[in-house]
Amino acid sequence: MLTSSAPDTVADVPGKGRTILLAWEMGEGFAHAGRLLWVARRLIRSGWRPVVAARDPATLRDAYEAEGIDLFPAPPHAPCFTGKPPFRAASYADVMGVCGYADREKLAALVAAWEAILAQHQPAAIIADYSPLLSLAAFRRIPLIPIGDGFVVPPVLPDGGFPPLGARQPDVWPPANLLANARAVQERRGQPLPDNLHQIVNGIGGVVSIPPELDIYAGWRPQPAAGPWERPEAPLPPPDAPRFFGYLRMSHPLARMTVKALIDTRLQGELFLHDIQPGMAAALAGAGILLHETPPPIREALARASLFIHHGGIGSLTDAATTGRMQLLLPRHREQTCNAKRALETLPGCFMATPRTSAETLRAELPKLIANRHAFRRAQACAARIAARPGTAWAALQPLAGPRVIRKQDRRLAAGGVCFRPSCAQA
Repeated sequence: MLTSSAPDTVADVPGKGRTILLAWEMGEGFAHAGRLLWVARRLIRSGWRPVVAARDPATLRDAYEAEGIDLFPAPPHAPCFTGKPPFRAASYADVMGVCGYADREKLAALVAAWEAILAQHQPAAIIADYSPLLSLAAFRRIPLIPIGDGFVVPPVLPDGGFPPLGARQPDVWPPANLLANARAVQERRGQPLPDNLHQIVNGIGGVVSIPPELDIYAGWRPQPAAGPWERPEAPLPPPDAPRFFGYLRMSHPLARMTVKALIDTRLQGELFLHDIQPGMAAALAGAGILLHETPPPIREALARASLFIHHGGIGSLTDAATTGRMQLLLPRHREQTCNAKRALETLPGCFMATPRTSAETLRAELPKLIANRHAFRRAQACAARIAARPGTAWAALQPLAGPRVIRKQDRRLAAGGVCFRPSCAQA
């Protein structure tokens, strides 16, 4: 097990100083960095030495450095998609395709870059958050556990494929071609050949670290999502008066329209905005809206709000669901749209604006929404139900990441003639 019976003590030290690699190579925002930081802190308590490869090492860098955690950039990759925008993945196979699997030579170079990192750090195991390229580099050589929200830990269909993302549509790339590229890269490296794409990213088993209400693959998953990493606190009490908190990117047209409607209606609240436009800060100040220069602690910000306005990232959805806040969702891309549609089906107090939503509609509906006591009470009741569940993602990780499992995997791989240590496998 990763921890003793008292998870917050170090009486039992099963890690015994061994290195474990935590990685994040796709996706944006604080959710990935925060998730790995949470896990790394608890691995340290259990005697492991975590090192972290991050897509954006600047995100939460100070927090990682305060823990003494070795932090470095994951190998960067450019999208393989060259068609007419926007890119719309039919399934997780296309997600693998766009990050490198659609181009055999690019995939080989990215795997080689990960190989160098593995050879340098010699991890006993890997915890991978949205890291399909690393998953191939480590395939059947190092025990790898994918973690994250439902989107990044997809289930497998009987044919070895992935469920569709939303309404069925043609694949951007035939999955068979992506698999052929992966097998060619592995054959060139003298490494094990995968039978299907899911086998690559599944590792020795994944942990879906969100409430089941937010799992876009809930209908295909044989076991429900494990829940948050730790049991949420009780829902936050209502604020003194109806207020909003918004976390938005102003490069998105609907975000700009929504912020303008908040100014026009003089609703009270707070915002953190990426890509803010000239003159916007003055307009917000004139309307009495507090603009944060840096992201505030989310629970503190939501304690002062009844409505959370955001784009539908899984971290923001989970924060709102567990604190008992109403949500207005403005999805920017396919993953957020899938998240938003799932939330509308399962989370009381969720609402979504679409590209067809007009400025007039926003000005008319926002004051009604922020004062909707019935929707707020239902959001609080849902948060209480989530908090009452005993299961956590940390508990689900224990049987997968325990040293006994890792040693068993080591023996199995060695028995199969595959060298476990990265430095022993040369391309």
